Amino acid sequence: MPSSLKVALYILILSLSVASCTTPKQGIPTVELPQQGITAQNIGILVKNNDELSLRTALLYKQERNIPEAHIFYLDLPNKANVSPTQFNAAYQTLMSQVGDNIQAFVATWKAPYRVDCMSITSALAFGYDKKWCQPKKKGCFPTPNSTYFNSNSIAPWKDLKMRPTMLLTGQNYEVIHALVQRGVKSDGTRPKGHAYLINTKDKARSTRAGIFKQFATLFPNNPLLETHFLDASKPSSITDYISLKKNVMFYQTGLKHVPDIHTNHYLPGAVADHLTSFGGNGLSEKGQMKAFRWLEVGVTGSYGTVVEPCNYVQKFPNPGILIPRYLQGETLIEAYWKSVLQPSEGLFIGEPLAKPYDLFKVRRSNKAVIITTNRLNPNQPYQLLAWHKNSQQFKPVKANFSIIPRDKIVTIYIPNATSSQYKIVEL
Repeated sequence: MPSSLKVALYILILSLSVASCTTPKQGIPTVELPQQGITAQNIGILVKNNDELSLRTALLYKQERNIPEAHIFYLDLPNKANVSPTQFNAAYQTLMSQVGDNIQAFVATWKAPYRVDCMSITSALAFGYDKKWCQPKKKGCFPTPNSTYFNSNSIAPWKDLKMRPTMLLTGQNYEVIHALVQRGVKSDGTRPKGHAYLINTKDKARSTRAGIFKQFATLFPNNPLLETHFLDASKPSSITDYISLKKNVMFYQTGLKHVPDIHTNHYLPGAVADHLTSFGGNGLSEKGQMKAFRWLEVGVTGSYGTVVEPCNYVQKFPNPGILIPRYLQGETLIEAYWKSVLQPSEGLFIGEPLAKPYDLFKVRRSNKAVIITTNRLNPNQPYQLLAWHKNSQQFKPVKANFSIIPRDKIVTIYIPNATSSQYKIVEL
């Protein structure tokens, strides 16, 4: 063998020997968390029989959100705005006989019906129809019963409260619905820097939330992800009582019969907007007052409007003091929005329910340590970290340091000597 070839072979053998003695660089381990809140694994999709758009919407949503096939349920409902309690109850009882306790929420996929007597279709599906949710048959305006889900920390509303928050996912046509779903999916975990606009308008009757708006803007702590603006445009000589040409809008709440220039603003994926008026939830048509669906058509991901005359009780409309912090803490749109309305029986929730723009879950390695940062855990709940042991083929407890930022619900877990490829966090 030529000497040059011997040298080359020796170098190759030496290189292989060195490589075999070197510890491979450890990668990022997988981390399993306890299930938190409403997800694709516990939401049910509702389809109206003999409705092609409803079926197409359901199949689209199932695919985009990876929802199990067994979570699709079919209902016999008439093609009219207001379904009678008798017709609704027949369909609802059939639905309840099919739905398991694992389903914690619903997404409905039709244009109509949107109302059951005094109740919105989303509230009727959430609570079941009952006259107790109606205002008394008297002249004047009255409150309606409170929701037990209001500002609740429940992550399993059916299990805890025997109700399933519901959101209507629909639009004028399939293209509008597809774009809406895409915005919701695209928003997940983006944690964008955006703006919240809370406006006291010249319409005094529809600006009863102005006090809540001002208080929230004054007291809400500075947040690096959201700049909050309270605009008091109530005086005749003041500035216009709406916004236009604004960028990166995440929240827009106001009170007007019609809100001008909403199409001129840029809304972030996952954005929420609503306007206090009497009949914003009365379907897709533009007759009378502006409908909540107009928000979705210009790029918003979730909105809300009432289907019967609610009068201007603030407790019947979304409260930003609950909606915004909960959304920023990583709750889904359906959770944060539903929890922000104290008396929701007359209100229609619309949009993409699983949108979760402020979800946080990061796993990174720093030398031998692994650091997990998330807002998917309850800061008030004790947890234990388990590591997978390959030899024994089981998870075993491992030491880790937990730290919490309560305001933002951010939990950081520091594993100093992370040698396992799999970890699991469990409730104690």
